[in-house]
Amino acid sequence: MNNPALTIGLSMVLGMLAQVGSKHLHLPGIVLLLLSGILFGPDGLNWIIPDSLGPGLHILVGFAVAIILFEGGMNLRISRIMRERKAIRGLITVGALCTLIGGTLITI
Repeated sequence: MNNPALTIGLSMVLGMLAQVGSKHLHLPGIVLLLLSGILFGPDGLNWIIPDSLGPGLHILVGFAVAIILFEGGMNLRISRIMRERKAIRGLITVGALCTLIGGTLITI
């Protein structure tokens, strides 16, 4: 599909369906959004071709990132972060260590 309007339209429909599905499945929205991107993107069914958007893709990505960060900030509760301090510390340290080791192994 090389039509930019169809690419944007299909992306929006898939995004909305992923969000609705995530509510019903009690999953974070990003899980189904990523799965739909993998399934329908260039590495999957190839229904959505990001290159068809040309330079407009960077504008759309910037806008989408702004919305994601805004929504994340609106849902952020400091009291919940303080309650989960130990788990967050573990995720950060173990996650950073796994990233360092994994990245090193991949580059070897």
